[in-house]
Amino acid sequence: MTGRAGPAVIAVNATILGERPTGLGVYALGLIRALAARGEDLRVIASQAADLGGSCAIVGAPAATRPERGPLGHLARLIWLQARLPRRISGTGTSVLLNLVPEGPLRCPIPQVTVVHDLIPLFYPAEPPRIPRAHLYFRYVVPILLRASRAVVTVSEATRRDVLARYRLTPERVHVAHPGYDPARFAPGPASEDRAPYLLYVGNVAPHKNLVRLVEAFAGIAPRTRATLVIRGSGSARHVATLRRQIEAMALGDRVDWRPYERASDLPRLYRGARAVVLPSLTEGFGFPALEAMACGTPVIASNAASIPEVVGDAACLVDPLDTDGLARAMARLLDDDAVAADLRERGLERAKRFSWARTAEIVAAHLRAAMPAA
Repeated sequence: MTGRAGPAVIAVNATILGERPTGLGVYALGLIRALAARGEDLRVIASQAADLGGSCAIVGAPAATRPERGPLGHLARLIWLQARLPRRISGTGTSVLLNLVPEGPLRCPIPQVTVVHDLIPLFYPAEPPRIPRAHLYFRYVVPILLRASRAVVTVSEATRRDVLARYRLTPERVHVAHPGYDPARFAPGPASEDRAPYLLYVGNVAPHKNLVRLVEAFAGIAPRTRATLVIRGSGSARHVATLRRQIEAMALGDRVDWRPYERASDLPRLYRGARAVVLPSLTEGFGFPALEAMACGTPVIASNAASIPEVVGDAACLVDPLDTDGLARAMARLLDDDAVAADLRERGLERAKRFSWARTAEIVAAHLRAAMPAA
């Protein structure tokens, strides 16, 4: 890998950071902090201050661009990135721009590197509704941005394959850097409370998360167990209503503990208390809940689709996400068989050690330096 060595200033497009970080926000914070810990000189472009670690300088973006603003915030962010960001970084001495999601200037005054997490809007064009529609953005704008980037970084080999297949980039320009996790937060320890056994799902409520089948599978085992199904996550009103109807149709109202969010400080304890974390997704760019659960010593039941096997390896009970009966059998087994649960716990703890933000930052930093003009 060639490029320039020595001091360099990296502009980081972190406009995806919001007040309550979801998966993309967790990724942004983890990578920025790890790059700062390496001693990289960062200029972080964000709409609000955050605990980024190191001596990162914050370059302000308008509050209107925050992800909490919904579709209008998405539209405002895209417009600002095209009309204002190039002028904000031009002539400032920055050497390269890192886009933490596939949103960035199509005409950039400095080289840029762009991260792609998944292409789910192309596979599920009806979710989530945005302005402009996400599937149109990914179909027509993202390929232009990626072609304008010196390098593309994906969070999994599965996403890399999708990017190469859909956008026909040359393979040598697309690289994998798996995300990490925070071992200070996600580690074995006390559970949240003394309660009945429960199976846990953490994530968005969206069709590709396969939650209707999860509820159906749980309904199949509910009569013969006292365990509950705990769901932490939300989504569009339409998808939430669909899942609520399914829960009611299965007469599971008192067996499902569903709340829109779990406080970040309480999430590790919730993981630790679960008999198993279930990730039945039809597709995933990476799958943070599986990694975080393994790091906490919690067994994982996960689908054998997309990137998830990359994350869990042989440390999880893998199931066909279309096989509702198979998912039910896996949940029943983890609830009933202590030996299987203990084995997956140990395997998961070892597996999680393979992932670190330091390693992610090392790979990304190498591609950033390769993208810089030669000194």
